[in-house]
Amino acid sequence: MAAEILKFEKREQPKVAAPKAKRFEALDILRGLFIIGMLLANNAGDWSHIWPPFDHAEWHGFTMTDLVFPGFMVCVGISMTLSMSRRIGEGGKGEMAVHVVRRAVILIAIGLFLNLLPAFDFAHWRYPGVLQRIGLCYGLASGLVLLHSHIEGGRLVLHARPLAIWAAGLILGYAILLKFVPVPGYGLGDSFGPEGSWPAYIDRIIPGIQHIYQGGTNEAGQVVYDPEGLLSTFPAIFNILAGLLIGLLIQKQTPAQAVGSVALAGLMLVIAALAMDSQIPIIKKLWTSSFALLTSGLAMMILSGLMLVMDRMGHTKWAMPIRVFGTNAILAYVFAWLFSVFLDVTGLAGITTRWMHSVIVDPYAMSFLFALGVLVICWLFVLPFYLKKVFLKI
Repeated sequence: MAAEILKFEKREQPKVAAPKAKRFEALDILRGLFIIGMLLANNAGDWSHIWPPFDHAEWHGFTMTDLVFPGFMVCVGISMTLSMSRRIGEGGKGEMAVHVVRRAVILIAIGLFLNLLPAFDFAHWRYPGVLQRIGLCYGLASGLVLLHSHIEGGRLVLHARPLAIWAAGLILGYAILLKFVPVPGYGLGDSFGPEGSWPAYIDRIIPGIQHIYQGGTNEAGQVVYDPEGLLSTFPAIFNILAGLLIGLLIQKQTPAQAVGSVALAGLMLVIAALAMDSQIPIIKKLWTSSFALLTSGLAMMILSGLMLVMDRMGHTKWAMPIRVFGTNAILAYVFAWLFSVFLDVTGLAGITTRWMHSVIVDPYAMSFLFALGVLVICWLFVLPFYLKKVFLKI
């Protein structure tokens, strides 16, 4: 009997697979909506004829298209609460830090590579970009999470209060810098302008005029700023932290129960942004503090509506076409970029738009329909991945 007991004690217990986490449906759809918005905005058939909702605000102001990128950043933050708070493995925070750095570097590297296409002009290689900003903000926000968290029961427990303090500090600090700190050579006379603002001033120094967006010009046609420049990346971290905090709020309840709380939080941020606008104007290309507040709040309000429909009311089947993009957002974005380059290099873009101009009288409708066609092609590319449940994870 003793030998049998000893043998029983040494026998390895069968490993029980942890139950697979259920996908946050509303988040997938929100992410999908923002990717759809990005693709429509990035692939106009005629850049001189774009319906206002599908174009960025010229400077001070806001359009539907201005929401898609910062709204996607909020989705990144919410996703982080779902992934980083799960079991982190034997390596603990060190292993997670390595994963964060690797993921951030890959995102930045992909963005830099896309900016080289198609000419591989290293002398005018644009360093900033959408994926670069996502990678930087994700990496820095993840660093704050690892700093303000502890491991309990094999899971990472995030500390909401210090993360909220960091979020508020980024917003206030950036607002104070732009509003009250004189820019060398410009003072405060153009502190929210395309040339005399701190973000534009830094862009021209780091990385330099030849390595920033060549469309970021002043009235004289001189390149003076980058909409994804270095300094304006820091307030963009707020959007991720806002997503983190709202994700923690949802985790404390359920998506169905948190509808009202998420909507209220979003409404409060929108009100704060509108109240700030007279002093800190809403400007996407500088990612001003009011812009960060407004876009985070609107993203939360849209998310609350999706949670109401999908989680509380149970209506989910209608969203399948959007979910295709939401579950493979980065893949869809990269493919759309490569496809756009292919159309330009082969001349198919010009051939197609000239033909469409000949059969569609309204140039604005033609421009939108071209972008819609690109969107459909991208959807068809991503669809097999969705059907086979293959979700790209960087």
